Amino acid sequence: MEVLVYDFRWEDEKTCKFQASFASKFGQKFVKIGDALSIEIRSAPRCAGSVFDGKFAPCPQNFIGKSRCELCRTREKNYIFTMFDGFDRGNFSAEELEKIAGRHVAYLALFDKNLIKVGVSALERKILRQIEQGSHFALHFAQTPDGILARQIETILRKSGISDKIKPGQKKDFLAPEISREHGEKLLRDLLAEKLSALDSHPHLKKFVLDPPEFRDFSEIYHLRNFTKNPKPFHSIALDENESVSGKIIAIKGPFIVLELPDEIVSICAKDLQGRLVSFDEKPPGLRLNSAFQSSMF
Repeated sequence: MEVLVYDFRWEDEKTCKFQASFASKFGQKFVKIGDALSIEIRSAPRCAGSVFDGKFAPCPQNFIGKSRCELCRTREKNYIFTMFDGFDRGNFSAEELEKIAGRHVAYLALFDKNLIKVGVSALERKILRQIEQGSHFALHFAQTPDGILARQIETILRKSGISDKIKPGQKKDFLAPEISREHGEKLLRDLLAEKLSALDSHPHLKKFVLDPPEFRDFSEIYHLRNFTKNPKPFHSIALDENESVSGKIIAIKGPFIVLELPDEIVSICAKDLQGRLVSFDEKPPGLRLNSAFQSSMF
């Protein structure tokens, strides 16, 4: 059966799920490390529809070309999470601002020694947020009573020179960075010490900085040793229409699913499946591409 993939996300520290639609029905496929997984791409990208207040609606335009059209993005009203800098509230309603009410945390997340971002999340999602984006290490350095203040801290740190966005394409080459816990913690604490002075002119924000900041190591959750210690060759791939992969899940890091095949290990970015018609029907283990592997690696 073909389904239109809406999203991929972590449910908890051990389980992930694909959310997908079939006609007007909306369902979930749960996956975890150790499961067999088959994926076959059956279409070019198209709008996967929208979910608002827990209800799914198919794209009314049947938009072709990208996984979410502007109309469906507008219907979901999630711009507060991607566009709000904490200062300019002019384009956001009280209803939208209510979405970031409640206690929040600000953090630095490390993906590799030269790949660090600043971000915020609701306090109750402080751990899951790191796992779902694939942070290797993180340093939670501030806690605020609401998301508005947390966004202000994020914006000020961003303007000091720390990126607040890292694309999956930047992460795929650093699934298992060769960096020790001690080195990672030092990099994060040193960067924070260097940039924290940016808050000196904002005493109403600096009072929310934690002393000491809280360091966390998420590397064990992803089971990375299952492929770093495996002698089979490892590749990152991006599936196109009429291509498929089938194997055993041996690691998951953020949106990246690592599969063991008979002769190799491959990782795919599950976010790349958004807006694609996909069949999860079981297939023999292996990788099936339209062209030579060398032209499909990147």
